[in-house]
Amino acid sequence: MTEPYYTYPTPEQAPPARKGLGISAMVLGIVSIVLAFIPFIGLVSFLLGPLAVILGIVAIVKHRGEGQGIAGVITGAIGTIIAIVGILLTSMVFDAVEEESERLNDDVADADPDDDEEVAEVEEEVQDQQEEIAEEREEAEETGTDGDQGTRENPLAPGETVSNEEWEVTIHGVTPNADDEIAAENPYNDPAPEGMSYMMVDMSATYLGEDSDTPMMGVELSYVTTTGETIASYDYSAVTPDAFESFAELYTGGTETGNVALVVPTDDDGTLRVRLGFLDTQDFFFETSE
Repeated sequence: MTEPYYTYPTPEQAPPARKGLGISAMVLGIVSIVLAFIPFIGLVSFLLGPLAVILGIVAIVKHRGEGQGIAGVITGAIGTIIAIVGILLTSMVFDAVEEESERLNDDVADADPDDDEEVAEVEEEVQDQQEEIAEEREEAEETGTDGDQGTRENPLAPGETVSNEEWEVTIHGVTPNADDEIAAENPYNDPAPEGMSYMMVDMSATYLGEDSDTPMMGVELSYVTTTGETIASYDYSAVTPDAFESFAELYTGGTETGNVALVVPTDDDGTLRVRLGFLDTQDFFFETSE
């Protein structure tokens, strides 16, 4: 006889937990942090930040994406705090400007029109302040936001040194049209493409940080053409005379010096860009012609 065949009911699987509230809270919190750093637009974070916190709490209580809900609460609170600090700083600046403007207006109003000396003093004070503001604006336009650092519009000359917290770099000299030197160093070096030529840059990098690091992780040299294209030193490979070793391990105070080869457009009066840092980068620009 055939044994009876029994079927057993399979246990029902629980439906996947819904995480829509938690994800929404997390996204709103991240957006509130990003917008909080943008002047005026950061006001939106006053709405998005608290909303992210509320949605995050609801998601945690109702178990609809607890992890994302916690992230939403944290990021929403951070975005709100950053927005508040930004508003306070902006308000302080505007208050200071307004107070100075009111003081000058009061001086003008209080001046006796018949007293030539008093009127002259007020006019001179107003003129001095206007000249000071104009000089500050002119200096900012000439030297860029960093003041004493080179920009594309106002590059530094070879021989200057730039630095950040971990690296100090000096561009000692620039040799344009260095095709013969590159070819003489190694016969297997590829010639520069048509319309381009080799440029050698003599530079040094000193490590200022703790422990040890390599220039490859914190120093990058590129060429920026007059039309804005960027050519990095690693775009073309060539054996260079007295080459700068990007992989050299340096401890605090250690220095690596040598030549870096770049392939640049012929007869192009571009600039060198020294980028310092790995994630938090800072750019400095140097002249390539005297």
